[in-house]
Amino acid sequence: MELTGEMGQGELAASSGHRTIIPVMPEPAPHTSVVVCTRNRSSLLERACAAILAVDAPAGGWELVIVDNASDDGSREVAESLQRTAPQRIRLADERRVGLSAARNRGIAEARGELIVFVDDDAFPARGWLVAITAAFDADRVLGAGGPVEPLIEGELPLWFRGSYLPYLTVWDLGSEPCDLRYNEYPRGANMAFRREAFDRFGGFSPHLGRSGKSLLSCEETELCLRLERGGFRTVYAPLARVGHTTPVDRLTPAWMERRFSAQGRSEAVIAWMHGGLHGLERGLVGHRRRVADARARQEAADDLDLRCHRRALGGYLRGMVTAPFGVPRYRPVDPAVTLSPWP
Repeated sequence: MELTGEMGQGELAASSGHRTIIPVMPEPAPHTSVVVCTRNRSSLLERACAAILAVDAPAGGWELVIVDNASDDGSREVAESLQRTAPQRIRLADERRVGLSAARNRGIAEARGELIVFVDDDAFPARGWLVAITAAFDADRVLGAGGPVEPLIEGELPLWFRGSYLPYLTVWDLGSEPCDLRYNEYPRGANMAFRREAFDRFGGFSPHLGRSGKSLLSCEETELCLRLERGGFRTVYAPLARVGHTTPVDRLTPAWMERRFSAQGRSEAVIAWMHGGLHGLERGLVGHRRRVADARARQEAADDLDLRCHRRALGGYLRGMVTAPFGVPRYRPVDPAVTLSPWP
């Protein structure tokens, strides 16, 4: 049989004067989907995606899904230009509802892979990153994984900056050994991965947490990992899956740090309510009051930034205590997960 060309979805063959359409099998779905959610980061998106496309390929193939979250700075055009350079690798998606949780949930819905890896649009992975983070799922009952997030500071750290502030800049490194993760150790959203089964069982990211517009709310990945842990599954640390994460100069100001602490407190109140109800809120309040007392004890000046930050965190937590019970549903493992975090 001599192949004579292509027609639509099939190939045309000539045999004994008859033309026979031979169906072409569809390309198998990749085993891994890398999701990058972006909003108004056109200046960083191209470089970040170039770093992603340069990583070593994991077994089973992979794709890159770029989710544009209602950008108005040309980010969508940058994504389209990137897709033209690698149309078989890159797929585009849109999420018009502003918010990181909504964008990530859109990425989950669009992804074709069994493993779904998230990396920020201002993060730059090491060459072996994708192989390392996907290998973490070889162990039993692992539904989540994350790797170190190293700071890429624009400029010098200011004199007022404390090492204890690094986690508020999404810096996360638990050392060189793999380990299981528990609450307050969970991966950072800039570098994390999940089996699709995690979302099928427990739903997506909560719309009540995560960045949205100018809000600095966070902890959407923490709340999801807590659901996995309560369900009897593991989230693990993959030390070789490293990324560098950009810290712009506008985050290195006392005003931004105070806002970040306030949003952290409010985010923690939402999680405490979702998973512990009123008793959970009360336990969290004790911890925040203790941190304020500790900051006051080590106060170095009348206008001490560390004390102000912890007071702002306490204020954010108190605000969350008041608002969460009236707008955030409790998470109950027996309930359908979709009631917590509906799909797009």
